[in-house]
Amino acid sequence: MLKRKILCLVFIVLFSTVSNSQKNLPISREATFLESYSPTEVTIRASGIGKNNAQAELDGRRSAVYFVLIGSTDPILQTNEERMAFEKIQDEILDENNIKRYISFETTEYEQRVKLSDGRVKITKVYRVNKKLLTDDLIARNVIKPKEEITEAIGLPFIMVVPEAPKGVSPVDLLRSDRLLKKGAEVIESYLTARKYDVQVPEQMETLSELAQAQAGLKGVEEDYAYQLALAIGSDIYITYNVKVEKRYIGSTEYRKAVVAARAYETTTARLLGTETGYSGEYAVPEEAVVEEAMNDAIDKVLSRIMAYWKEDLTRGLQFKLIFRITGNFDEDAHDEILLATEQVLKKVCNRTKQNVVTDQTLDYIVWVNPQKYNSPLALFRDIRSGIESQVPVKVRRISANRKMLILEITG
Repeated sequence: MLKRKILCLVFIVLFSTVSNSQKNLPISREATFLESYSPTEVTIRASGIGKNNAQAELDGRRSAVYFVLIGSTDPILQTNEERMAFEKIQDEILDENNIKRYISFETTEYEQRVKLSDGRVKITKVYRVNKKLLTDDLIARNVIKPKEEITEAIGLPFIMVVPEAPKGVSPVDLLRSDRLLKKGAEVIESYLTARKYDVQVPEQMETLSELAQAQAGLKGVEEDYAYQLALAIGSDIYITYNVKVEKRYIGSTEYRKAVVAARAYETTTARLLGTETGYSGEYAVPEEAVVEEAMNDAIDKVLSRIMAYWKEDLTRGLQFKLIFRITGNFDEDAHDEILLATEQVLKKVCNRTKQNVVTDQTLDYIVWVNPQKYNSPLALFRDIRSGIESQVPVKVRRISANRKMLILEITG
């Protein structure tokens, strides 16, 4: 009998603890993303359920904020560790008096209001959530790491922005000749710098000569200028985009609507990290205005993918592309010894290696290294050179080096 009473007491305590920790979670949890209103705010359509209009509106605010936190395609909380940490403070964040801080605007009219069978009210309206303030609060409570801490761990990330271009066409030439593409680059650059990212829109192509020469021995290398530019200037990530403006007349007034697509790629591998499409409303305004609205819509979602990539990369190390040019006159046995020595040295120096292409004249690798040990490409070059030269009678010379790529020459 005593044992049964103790078990009942434990159950009551556990139930009350769980119930209390979840008392401020939204009931409805119905929400959809509408737009990125600004670099700091997003617009959400959300529903709320409550005993009356006031309670339903409160639940709608919670649903909108909860969606930005967890439910969207690109939520603030991206890892299991972050979501578990949030559970400890979710009651505080979603408290009635606190939740209003994150709502910078909400419509006064309901899009929908219905009475449910149990007597409760369900409403739907539009909310504007201050995503930056919400993120800052989570950082202050140690739920998520600040961007600066993540980026410092792998070196200050660098993002390059260029328009999409047909194969063999320079994106720099497109930037110079197409005002809408130039406007798109300006919007992305402004958006990124407002969030304190290091970004550059390249304006010349001369930096590609060394890379092109180094890759000359690789068969099937595509003439992808965006990828080559990103490698040549040492960016961690590059973003490509396209712009389309649709027009129609209503009466004698011309209305315009923009559709843009933005794609983020990992520079060293050209791996697609995320692709998003942004839309503007239809307005009787200049083309540049609708391009800006559509681009803001797309780039916010792409940035969430980039941050998720950086968090994942922290566990693997700093990434480099290595290209070796073999220029000496070596017989087959000596050539094989060079290949084996290079492989052994890279496995010793790097956390992880991936061999892309091997030919008689060229070796192409992706490697991950400890960012604390190799905080510059020259430090990595030093250990690779000494390792290879200690195993085979060759000289390793640096042709080019930047923060994401090393081009080396192996000669007799």
